[in-house]
Amino acid sequence: MGAFLVRDSLFLLLLGASLTLAHNLNCQKSLTVRLGRDLSNTFNWTAEEVETCDNGALCQESILIITAGTRTVALGSKGCVFAETESVTFIQHSAPPSLVAVSYSNYCDNLLCNNREAIAQFGNLQLFSGSSVSTAFRCPTCLALGSCSSAPYLPCVNGTSRCYQGKLNITGGDMNVSVEIKGCTDMKDCRLMGRVTTVGPMLIKETCSLQSFPKPRVAENGSRLASHFSFGVRATAAIAVATAVITCPIFLRRYFSSWVSRRLY
Repeated sequence: MGAFLVRDSLFLLLLGASLTLAHNLNCQKSLTVRLGRDLSNTFNWTAEEVETCDNGALCQESILIITAGTRTVALGSKGCVFAETESVTFIQHSAPPSLVAVSYSNYCDNLLCNNREAIAQFGNLQLFSGSSVSTAFRCPTCLALGSCSSAPYLPCVNGTSRCYQGKLNITGGDMNVSVEIKGCTDMKDCRLMGRVTTVGPMLIKETCSLQSFPKPRVAENGSRLASHFSFGVRATAAIAVATAVITCPIFLRRYFSSWVSRRLY
C-alpha cells in the first residue's frame, strides 16, 4: 500500500512540475529597429531580456529586412506569441537586381529557442555590383524611417525598368514603424512584399507607385528628326513668304513667290 502511495505521489509531483514548465516557458524578448549600411555583417540580433510566457504561448522571432541602394533597414521582434504550431518561414519577397526585401519568422516551444544572433545566413542583401550598373537610367533612391529627407537620383542596375516609390507601415509585435522606400526595380506591379501582409506577429501595409523609365526619342537614320526639322524650316519660310507677298509691291509678287518656291523645293 505504501509503495502505491509513493508512486502516486511521485506521478503527481512530476505532473505538477511539467505543468509548471509548460506555463513558465521563457523566451528572449527584444524589439529591433535598425537602419544602416552592411547590416549583414554588423547586425547582432541577440536579446538581453527574457520574457516568461503565459500558458499555451510559444517563443517567436521575426524580422523584415529591406535594402535600397547602399542602405538596409532591419525590423525585428522577439518574445512570446500565441500560435497553433511550431514553424520556420523564410521568404525572399524581392531580390537583386531590384530592391531587396526578405523576411524570416520562427515559432518554437523550447526554452529560449528564439535565439538567432545574425542575419548573414539570409543571403547577400547588397543591391549594386560594379559591373551591372547602367548609366542610361536613374531613379530617386532612399530608405528612411518615417520619410526621406532627400532622394538623390542614382544609376539603376541593368535589368530594372521602373522607379519604385512607396511606404510600409508595420504594426504588431510591439512594432509601430513607417518606412519610406525609393529606388530602381523590375517589378511590374506595386508589390515589394509580394502580397505578403504578415511577418510573424507584425502586420504590414504597403502603399506605393511605379513609374516607367522614359523612352528616348530616336529617329531611324535621323530621317524622322530631319523631317520635323525640314517641316519647321518650311513653315517658317512660308510665313516669311506670306509676309513678303503682302508687303511687296504688286508687280513683284509673282516673281518673288516663284523664287522662294525654287529655293525651298
